[in-house]
Amino acid sequence: AIIDFRGRSGLTNENDDIQMRGFDTRQFTTALDGLAIQKTGGYWGGHFVDYSFIPLEQIERIEIFPGPHSALYEGKSFGGALNIVTKSPKFYEKPDVKFSLLTSYGSLNTNDNNISMTGGGGTMNYLVSFRKYHTDGYLKNSQSDLTNFSTKLSWLLPSDGYFSVLGIYSDKSNKYPCVNDPDTDFYDSSYPTVLNETVSSRWRDPSMDSGRNKYAHSLRFDLKQPSELGTWSMGAYYAYEDQRYIKKEWGANMKPNDTWWVSYGAKIQNDVLVLNDHTISFGCDFANLNRRYATEIVRTFAVFIQDQWQITPSLKFIPGFRYEDITIWWSNYSTRGGAHYINPDDPRENLPRQYDNLIPKAFVSYSMDDLNPMLKDTDISLGFSRIWTPRANCEVCTWGSGIEQEPTKGYAVDLIFQRKFSDRIDLMLDLSHYNFDNYVIFADGSTDYYRKSPWYRRMIGLQGVKKNRH
Repeated sequence: AIIDFRGRSGLTNENDDIQMRGFDTRQFTTALDGLAIQKTGGYWGGHFVDYSFIPLEQIERIEIFPGPHSALYEGKSFGGALNIVTKSPKFYEKPDVKFSLLTSYGSLNTNDNNISMTGGGGTMNYLVSFRKYHTDGYLKNSQSDLTNFSTKLSWLLPSDGYFSVLGIYSDKSNKYPCVNDPDTDFYDSSYPTVLNETVSSRWRDPSMDSGRNKYAHSLRFDLKQPSELGTWSMGAYYAYEDQRYIKKEWGANMKPNDTWWVSYGAKIQNDVLVLNDHTISFGCDFANLNRRYATEIVRTFAVFIQDQWQITPSLKFIPGFRYEDITIWWSNYSTRGGAHYINPDDPRENLPRQYDNLIPKAFVSYSMDDLNPMLKDTDISLGFSRIWTPRANCEVCTWGSGIEQEPTKGYAVDLIFQRKFSDRIDLMLDLSHYNFDNYVIFADGSTDYYRKSPWYRRMIGLQGVKKNRH
């Protein structure tokens, strides 16, 4: 897998724009201890994952699953899945506490400060962490602030099991870079030049002081319990996010653009060893993604089964099936050109549509350790799986509703070469081919896709799309 960490500025600590094998976070899954971090809504309806919800000091390792070949993760995971595994609790012979203070300062008045307290007693472990970040930004009017507070309590259970509770609060403020054109009256030579025509009119003028304020909190529960019937894993989460887009030009008579998003869900999974060479994983998961508390946007339910079959010490085959049942309440109301229902034959603000499908998966991996000493820690793998999801880029945009679109569907093939050089250094080469019968995109307003779409909707289905990556 190839992961690119990109954003408007590498110094701006906002929702990281992460890409995995050519897909952004709306088209691959980020999970925390196996439970997906769901996200609905956001600025212009973007479903980008907020990585401030991840306690960085608790990360044990990151598992990378390239391509849509795991039945354990949802169908929209075209690019694959990142599973962030946190540290398991340990037993303390006597009460212990440790404090950590990390601080840094860099150019552009960038400062990052973190204080944390960890410890425990007996079977109980705890973590308390506070972070404060600020940067003036590389571009004019691109300053950013972040305040993050997290706490985690965990308890050891019999047979090496554990139970944990994680709570996180986040307060963010981000300004939007404005024009810095030598031909304008507000040019400042201490910042890089940004020409007038390259910036949206929404935040072109620095006197508008355009930006976003975001407040979010989440609560997660995780349970792992080995038993005679396999190892049970259970997780549940609740998250609330609100954002306010602000511009000074709105004045006292106009309200800022506010959004409120609520999501909650759970997952139950059992991993059981059968006949010494089959590890069967089966379970179910669900997620509800709402606007505020009362208006449902997406409801998902899935069951899955996957077999990790160790055919020989070197050859492993992982087939699986995932069944998804998804209901999306597509927006049917628009204020463009005057308030009206997009589909006047059904005058409801949100129109539900139900989708379901069985998605087969397959992945085979061969370890070449025994072929030659030079090939030690070298694997070659092949994945072939179906792609299917109705959850395209933007389910909540009033002007982006896509109820008339069929789900994105097709198939994916991945040939992967992986070499492990050390505990911290891996090399992965991935040749992939994706063939989409229908590929739903969120069309930019300047494109013909948008201008020619029904009711000026931005959800557009493209036929016969192919993506080749290496």
